[in-house]
Formats: sequence, C-alpha cells, structure tokens
Amino acid sequence: MALLRSVLDLLYPPKCPFCGGTGTSGQTGPCPRCQDAPFWLEGGQAVVKGRDFVRCACAAWYQEPLRTAVKRFKFSNQPQYAAAYGAVLAQTIRTYLPGSYDLLSWVPVSPATLKHRGYDQARLLAQEAAQVLNREAVPLLAKTGHNRPQSSLAHGEQRWKNVAGVYTVPHPEEVTGQRILLIDDILTTGATLNEAARTLRQAGAAQVVCATLCRTPSTDP
Repeated sequence: MALLRSVLDLLYPPKCPFCGGTGTSGQTGPCPRCQDAPFWLEGGQAVVKGRDFVRCACAAWYQEPLRTAVKRFKFSNQPQYAAAYGAVLAQTIRTYLPGSYDLLSWVPVSPATLKHRGYDQARLLAQEAAQVLNREAVPLLAKTGHNRPQSSLAHGEQRWKNVAGVYTVPHPEEVTGQRILLIDDILTTGATLNEAARTLRQAGAAQVVCATLCRTPSTDP
C-alpha cells in the first residue's frame, strides 16, 4: 500500500489545500509556505459583528492563493479539503468563540445544489471542525428554495433580498433556548449568515454566533 501511494504521489502530486502548490501525501494542514502567508486573520480583523448573529469569527481573508483553493473545494469536486479547512476553523472557534455555543450546525445548500455538487461544503466544514472540537455537528436548518448564487450578485442589497425567507427550522424544539454556532465557508456581506441566524432566532434560539473559513475584504454586514 505504501508503494502504491508513493507511485500515485509521483504521478499525481498532492496539492496543498490552501495554496494549490505541491503538498505532501496525507497533508492535513497548511504547507510551510502557507503557514506564514498574509491571508491569515488575527485580532479585530478576525471578528465581524452581525445584525442577527452576535459575531462571526473568520480564519482567513478570501484572497489569492486561498481564494482559488476554496473555489476548487466548492466547485471542482475536492471535498477532501474539508479536513484541513475544518481543523483551521476549529482553532479559530477556540480562539474567538470559547464557551459561546451549545449546538454546532451549518448553513445548508439547497437540494438542487446538493444534487448537482454531490456534497454540502458547509456541512463538511462543520463536521470536520466538530470532530476536532470533540463536538457533534447537528442539522438544524433546511434550505427550502434554490435562489441565485450569492457570488453572482454584485451589490449588498441584492444579496440580502436573494436569501430572504429561504431557510426553515424543521424542528424548532431542538433550537429553543439554545445558543447556536453556525458554520459556513465565506462571509461577504453577511446576508446569508444573518438570514440563517434570523430564522433560528425566530424559531426560539437564544443566541447565534458564526464561524467561516474566509471573509472578503469588502465585508460590511
């Protein structure tokens, strides 16, 4: 098996899930180049306040080369990147959101997107982060509509309108009085996370905090 892995690595060199450069077999973290990359967030820049969520902790800027790697994770059938991303996200949660949640969940994609893509990237991130945190990722939200991709909309107002009313809480009794941690991949305007958080709050959640792998420099919830 080790010989086979060596041959496969030679023919198809593994890529670092953070920069897309040549990585190492079984790599579960940033490569040496990425460990000191300028896209990592610290301090005040790593925390964004929301309207319906208290705050969102973000691990990195959504900028190159990480931007291309995350797009590969979402759109190019690279679900294995979730292990490395989830570990980084778990550390971000430990740093900026300690003791602030009872339940850990994620912002789901629509059934149509799930069928087309084959996996829900936010769910994978949540599951991997939860494993590192010794918690369980539980499904609390459902997406009932298939709206336009947020990335296709240039203006914040369009993004807020695009996600209005698209989420439901199938079992409100599971969230009543609970503090929820919502995980997603990217924070841009905050529209998606705020709508998901608003839905949970209306269903009885006591508080919602969030965590994302990336945030865009233009984030202004």
